[in-house]
Amino acid sequence: MAELDQIVQIFITRETAQIDTASFDIPAVLATFTNFSERTRTYTSITGVADDFPSTSNVYKMASALFGQTLKPTSIVVGRRQVDGVAGSVATVANSTAYTVTINGTIFTFTSDVDATAIEIVAGLKAAYDLAPISGITFVDNLDGTFDVSVVTPGTAWSIVASTNLTLVNDAPTETWTEALEAVEDSNSVWYALTCESHVKADILELAAAIQARRKIYGTSTQDTDVPTAALTDVATALSDANYDRTFIVYLPTADADYPECAWVGSQLPEVPGSNTWNFKSVSGPTVSSLTDTQRVNLRSKNCNMYTRVAGVEIFQDGVVSSSEFIDVIIFIDWVYARLQEAIFFRLINSKKIPYTRVGATIIENEIRTVLTQGVTNGGIAPNPAFTVEAPDPLAISPTLRAQRTMGDFLFNFRLAGAVHKVVVRGVAGV
Repeated sequence: MAELDQIVQIFITRETAQIDTASFDIPAVLATFTNFSERTRTYTSITGVADDFPSTSNVYKMASALFGQTLKPTSIVVGRRQVDGVAGSVATVANSTAYTVTINGTIFTFTSDVDATAIEIVAGLKAAYDLAPISGITFVDNLDGTFDVSVVTPGTAWSIVASTNLTLVNDAPTETWTEALEAVEDSNSVWYALTCESHVKADILELAAAIQARRKIYGTSTQDTDVPTAALTDVATALSDANYDRTFIVYLPTADADYPECAWVGSQLPEVPGSNTWNFKSVSGPTVSSLTDTQRVNLRSKNCNMYTRVAGVEIFQDGVVSSSEFIDVIIFIDWVYARLQEAIFFRLINSKKIPYTRVGATIIENEIRTVLTQGVTNGGIAPNPAFTVEAPDPLAISPTLRAQRTMGDFLFNFRLAGAVHKVVVRGVAGV
């Protein structure tokens, strides 16, 4: 074989370098908790979430809504907002019962005696902790049946959970929602749709402003009774006035308990971008609103979606972001942007070179055509004619750009396929 290599020499260059591609089917849940120390965790089922969060927690409720749909995400990302300490107390005083606190994965347990008191239980937990204290974390017995656990250095990643007979209350978060969002992105940015446990107006507006600068979307909801009225100081009005086109909001009287935005995201995000409209969709979980015609008009004037019953069917209406654009349009345009960027970059890194000639321009043009053709297949781009693509004449590009090896502009045009949301029928009946 060695002699054959000398006679016939073969050199094969691989042009198969892979690049990361943007995902449009993964939602994120942002919340304040201490259940795990990592900034994010990825879950593929509600069972996994249940291993880390009790069913009464906001994270569990949101994840349950996301995973509880017929068509559901294959995975979700749960992101943590930093808390530097918790206040603990004994929820239930019981004799001969184990009480457990788990800090950074280390379990500390005390079993009460036959005449238990809260003071005794906390003292026992403190003694157990002192036998093997964790560096950087303090455990303080307040000598009144309560205790405090906190990190020495603010911002330290840590975790603490307790058995159900103990109660832990988070201290005030030490970072804003925007700072938490940035930290979550640094840890895991594959997700596309953001949801958050807070429905407080100020928090919603903060995250809406933050997401507007990103190529992602943010879904939220509110049960503020001012929203379906003519009031002009509510959160839906503020979002609409800001013309945010990456945030959508749903009005539901039970929003804080049901998280309807999560059910909606869970049912629609797994769809291929361009193939669906978010209007008229039924989900599992939320309780429908009973709205008057006036309330519907008010909600629509604020570009606020609703979950109602129409002709006996429970559906979301109207599938819009706060700027009045349709949610599916925002997602599809983001898909086109990402796939064009990825396709052209893939070709650049997997070619010996793309010449600055008409041949090179055609290579890039073909990448654009391939993506737009897929857009037609997805249902986002209208066919007949589907689209046009125009490549620049390299000789017509300025010498400065040619010297910089920058080729442009490539121009394309397409018509969105859209979706039917309203039907008008006119007929004449004769004799």
